[in-house]
Amino acid sequence: MVIMTGAGRGKNWLAKAGAALLSICAFSAHGIDFKIELPPQKGVATPDDAAFFDDALAVSEAQADSPYLQSESDLNAAVPSPLPPASATAKSKDKLPVVVASPVNSSRKKTLQAQQQADFAMPEMGSFPNLSCLRENVGFWKRVYAEVDTNEALIHDRDDLDKVYATVRLGGSEQQRQQSIRMLKEHYQNAIGSLAQKIDSPKSWNQTERSVAKFFRPSELTRSRLVQAGENVRVQQGLKSRFNAGVQRSLQYLPTIKSIIRQQKLPIDIVYLPHVESSFVNYAKSKVGALGLWQIMPATMQMLMGRSAVNKRTEPQIATVAATKLLKQNYQATGSWPLALTAYNHGLSGVLRAVRSTNSTDLCKIIERYNSPSFRFASSNFYAQFLAARQVALQRYSELSKNRDVGRIVAPLLASRDKGAL
Repeated sequence: MVIMTGAGRGKNWLAKAGAALLSICAFSAHGIDFKIELPPQKGVATPDDAAFFDDALAVSEAQADSPYLQSESDLNAAVPSPLPPASATAKSKDKLPVVVASPVNSSRKKTLQAQQQADFAMPEMGSFPNLSCLRENVGFWKRVYAEVDTNEALIHDRDDLDKVYATVRLGGSEQQRQQSIRMLKEHYQNAIGSLAQKIDSPKSWNQTERSVAKFFRPSELTRSRLVQAGENVRVQQGLKSRFNAGVQRSLQYLPTIKSIIRQQKLPIDIVYLPHVESSFVNYAKSKVGALGLWQIMPATMQMLMGRSAVNKRTEPQIATVAATKLLKQNYQATGSWPLALTAYNHGLSGVLRAVRSTNSTDLCKIIERYNSPSFRFASSNFYAQFLAARQVALQRYSELSKNRDVGRIVAPLLASRDKGAL
């Protein structure tokens, strides 16, 4: 790992830019799209009410469901009951099943075990394979969810997520952070472009150019390859604390979601999808109109559940039924979960078009071969993001399961992992 100390031309450039406090932390060889944090809405007090989404789904409404959410340090110190306090329950618009913390006698224990066995006995309809072509992408998203926090960002190559040129720390207001991110992106684009012009004169490379060059094999250090790399520069803000808050929020919804998934005879791992879509912020709304835990579009909801259901996308039961119906349709049409989940983001017709264009149902081959203006970074990374969210969430659920009430909620997920379903 190469550490940038901030000395030299990089520091001078940042000092002259002067819009925000930021420091280059480290380079690492290890980004769906750039995430945006908006300030809380008027009347919402806690910073945890902000949410992060794809840049294609920028937040225009970010009202979290749980005003009682605790900080990450509180979660690590002592796991609270999944039941909200009475004051929070009174404000909730969602009619969720109540999880009661009661003593477990022998008959109740047998009932719980029978219920869990029923969960595992449902048809799996295939699996969620860890595709070899997405290994670096999954690793990248695990970093975003578990290691890089919201005051940090990764500067990376859009097409090669193993190329992370720098991890940066962002300071100042949100507006200043966004300005800093734009400036950093432009800085690295200029550095790579300059490197392309000086490719035959290594002794003239500056510090940033030398650090960038280390991410390319000798055969890749060509003008054409570097020009493309300059166009590929992206910035991904971290999500660690936001993801952990989403794990805590999800405990309200898992009993409902698990029950509906069982009714629809779908794999239990579908429960991880809202971690990708909304971080379990039930009133999250995208700039294109997607809403709720599952980020369902109005037209999609009308098609699945009827016109009267369009305004019920923030009702967890109704939204979950709609989402599981859509996922089942996608699976039946594509025959695989990698394609079915990609279709959840890209649209089923778009995925079927990609299958016809490439003459393949292999997501790896589609990502490699399919060239469409609509099938870009977000769609090609969606399945990898799901796999990463599943792994990180499982680890957090395992830690939280030491609390007895939480353990009951997440037991089917942990058992699925232990049985080798992952």
